[in-house]
Amino acid sequence: MAQITEIAPDLFRITTFVEPFNIQFSQFLMRDDQPLLFHTGPRALFSEVRTAVASLIDPRTLRWIGFSH
Repeated sequence: MAQITEIAPDLFRITTFVEPFNIQFSQFLMRDDQPLLFHTGPRALFSEVRTAVASLIDPRTLRWIGFSH
């Protein structure tokens, strides 16, 4: 299950831990008029990340998706 931390007003870190590999992935959601999800993580975590996003905003309103690598 993803852990959600509000790190600034309307800015959330969504952290998912993959136990078999002892690694965590962090995605960032900016809740705004045009919400941004930065770094969506591996495809295998889609369901978990989407559920976390849906607890904060309606996923249909997600306007921007960014990534860095």
